[in-house]
Amino acid sequence: MLKKILVLITLTFLFAFTANAASPLTGDQVERVVKTLEQLDPIMEQMEEDMEESGESDADPLDPEMLHKEFAMLYGYTPQAQRIIEANGFTYKTWPETAGRVVKAFASIAMEEDADAGMGELEAAIAQMEADPNLSPEQKKMMKEHMLSSLKTAKAMMKAPAEDVKVVRPYFEKLSSTME
Repeated sequence: MLKKILVLITLTFLFAFTANAASPLTGDQVERVVKTLEQLDPIMEQMEEDMEESGESDADPLDPEMLHKEFAMLYGYTPQAQRIIEANGFTYKTWPETAGRVVKAFASIAMEEDADAGMGELEAAIAQMEADPNLSPEQKKMMKEHMLSSLKTAKAMMKAPAEDVKVVRPYFEKLSSTME
């Protein structure tokens, strides 16, 4: 009997988690994230400085959980940060998830819009590397493969669900100014 209850409870939690994870992003959520980020700006700057000073700023930009971790850390950074986040209707659980989805969709849109410029910069970097007389052909090949692989990985990680991108797109300019 106890096994059946535990299985039932586990299935209930799994269903609730899956339903929550699949819930669509709304314009209201995006607006609240933007407002929260604007209010948190001085706290985020201080957190960034503190992390650089302590050596904790070595976050792996290719970690798929990076955004979630950063926003969770921000929630607990100061009591003031927590008050601001909660005053905008988020909890410890919903803040990292929602803000992460919004920022990932923002980054996806930015990558779409800056794709040509980014490819131009990559091509220039590859050309500069290939012209370097101090590198062997093997080193050049390996570095080029590494650069292209890193770009592919970054693009894949910043690819947000189409539904999230659609909801965030009208807020792109406002998010751009907030994220500067």
